[in-house]
Amino acid sequence: MKTILIPVDFSEGSLHSCRYALALAGSQNVTFHLFHIYNDQVMLPDAGMPESMESDGFFNADIIQALKEQAENQMKQLKQEVKKLIKDAGSPIKVTASLQGGDPRWEITEVCEEQKPDLVIMGTRGLGKKGFLEGSMAAKIMAKAPVPVLAVPENYADFQLGNIMYPTHFNKLDIHALQQLFTLLSHLSFQVHVCHFHLEKKDEEASVLMKELEKAFEKEKSEGKISFHLEEAPDKEEALKTFVESHHIDLVTFLPEKKHPFKYLFSSHHLRKKDFFKLELPLMAMNE
Repeated sequence: MKTILIPVDFSEGSLHSCRYALALAGSQNVTFHLFHIYNDQVMLPDAGMPESMESDGFFNADIIQALKEQAENQMKQLKQEVKKLIKDAGSPIKVTASLQGGDPRWEITEVCEEQKPDLVIMGTRGLGKKGFLEGSMAAKIMAKAPVPVLAVPENYADFQLGNIMYPTHFNKLDIHALQQLFTLLSHLSFQVHVCHFHLEKKDEEASVLMKELEKAFEKEKSEGKISFHLEEAPDKEEALKTFVESHHIDLVTFLPEKKHPFKYLFSSHHLRKKDFFKLELPLMAMNE
């Protein structure tokens, strides 16, 4: 892992994301790239419009310039705070930063193509205290990003990664996602818990599919790096909570769908998106 892209909005969640990134990076020579986009959308007046409207246009341009300058000052301050965190941790991590104007619904793919990060880490709370991932922007980011996207709840304080949960409905790309996970976090020691929750007492098809998935990771299983679980879940929410607590899960990772990131993983017939948000754990969407 060489570069981590960290989108920031200068809320407490931004610094919190950096703390998590620091814990995740460990002693690696990683670069944190802090990125912010400010709204520069302004309707310039037509030359034939009244002078009053032209004045409004220039006034709006002044506001945008002020927003840019404010963002530059906030980025400078955040960058210094992050550098202090890194220095106190005795880490070799480097910090770069950039900001640009544009539509707040920025395309993460363009930023990733430019910076070529290995991972995107962001907070799940913003200045408005609204759940970041509950909006269409986060779903879009998770679905379109060419790299894994990890979202950290603002109130999550356990900066550790001992146990990772990978819920599956047996997507054909599960093997790819799990291999990618092991590669991305190869510098850390952890165990992956692959699990499938089903409503029926006996699900023969799920048993067969789980055994096939298990065969692909025989080596990792023998080394204690991965385990496989079929869980009966008449009460989905309670089963999920019990699994997380009993296996001391620190991170939930999954493979999103391109058009509907949570279509299969969080369907109405199985576990839903909100069931996972209630856990208040970091969530990481792997890319295809």
